[in-house]
Amino acid sequence: MIRLTLLIIAVATVLPFGCPPAPTPPGEDNSLVGTLQPEAEAPAAATVGQTVLMNARLPGSDAAALTFSWFQTAGPGVALSNAGTASASFKAPSLPATSTLTFAVTVRNAAGATGQASVSVQVERDENYQPYDFSSLPPGTVGATGPQANAGQDRKINQGETVTLDGSGSTGSALTYAWRQTSGRAVTLQGASTVKATFVAPDYESSGDNVLRFELAVTDRQNRTVTDRVRLEIRDPAKTNPVVEVRTTLGNFQIELFEEEAPISVENFLKYVDDGFYDGTIFHRVIAGFVIQGGGYTPGLNEKTPRDPIRNESFNGLKNLRGTVAYARTTDPDSATSQWFVNLVDNAFLDRTSSNAGYAVFGKVIEGLSVVDAIGSVPTGDQGGFNDVPVTDVIIQSVKRVTTGGSETKSGETGDVRPPASETQ
Repeated sequence: MIRLTLLIIAVATVLPFGCPPAPTPPGEDNSLVGTLQPEAEAPAAATVGQTVLMNARLPGSDAAALTFSWFQTAGPGVALSNAGTASASFKAPSLPATSTLTFAVTVRNAAGATGQASVSVQVERDENYQPYDFSSLPPGTVGATGPQANAGQDRKINQGETVTLDGSGSTGSALTYAWRQTSGRAVTLQGASTVKATFVAPDYESSGDNVLRFELAVTDRQNRTVTDRVRLEIRDPAKTNPVVEVRTTLGNFQIELFEEEAPISVENFLKYVDDGFYDGTIFHRVIAGFVIQGGGYTPGLNEKTPRDPIRNESFNGLKNLRGTVAYARTTDPDSATSQWFVNLVDNAFLDRTSSNAGYAVFGKVIEGLSVVDAIGSVPTGDQGGFNDVPVTDVIIQSVKRVTTGGSETKSGETGDVRPPASETQ
């Protein structure tokens, strides 16, 4: 409640809190004004929420015989406590950027002589700072900035799999973590007080509850705690995913399609497969250490006409890990049609976040990843206004359904690369 009040002050025009002594009225004796030389001290720096104590004194004088008046002269405004005493204080506000706050103290003795001293305190930016839409708040409402907990996306897991609960999407300063299970068959959590906890998934039960729920609590250095929850469902091992084989001029590889997690994407892909749309197309964009991309052009960079775009399913919790297959798109999140790419490395930069729509993973290479790597290492150049085009065409001879294959996607992270180019290049 207090922190939003401070935030409102911080973004408003700064005005001093308190007032310096009024000028001496004409006719009064001012011969002693300005003759005192007080001293003031305060910490050089502070962090959000810290109570900052500022002290003033007049060497050789009894503090009891003096009067003190503290006021702010620069920086985002704060509320001063005990401004009329030798020791004033304030609570460091939540700020979007590191700022210097400057204060002055006027000291007056019994004879009316005055003097001033000043101090400056640097308040560090609040890593949890978030602006508020004040117009949406009822009159008198106050709020707060604080850490944000992120327990990860809800997803499906495999029986017997070592599952990682990943809280690295949480934000805040000097966070501590606490994982706990809230429902489902009990599991043993390893590393429950770390950002990533693990456990072994129980076996699937055909007539039982196969849903496990977990809660992550994160606490920042100001002892502010928030929570988030994640839902995990154990897959039925009897259900198998569709598998397709991609035959190319450099070899063949198989892709398992995650029908449960990405039903729209898989249905769209299989329509193109069954229509023979991909037969005779090329990998028109190859970037070593990033992706190979195809599904839209024939040799000579002649573009094929795709069907209507589909909804982006990047919210399905599947990550752009090495070997996964995802749709290319334009800047419109829901613009994917026929083009797809294979991640050559873990490309976490392509995953969905609160500020990034992400790229929808719908499959994974389960056989022939060495062929994918070979395609990813071919010489490339610029052709017809396109970048990263293989010098020698890598042709997709056919993409057809097969009846074998089937390993599930695994969890993972890391990577920092640019996203696939738009379908129109």
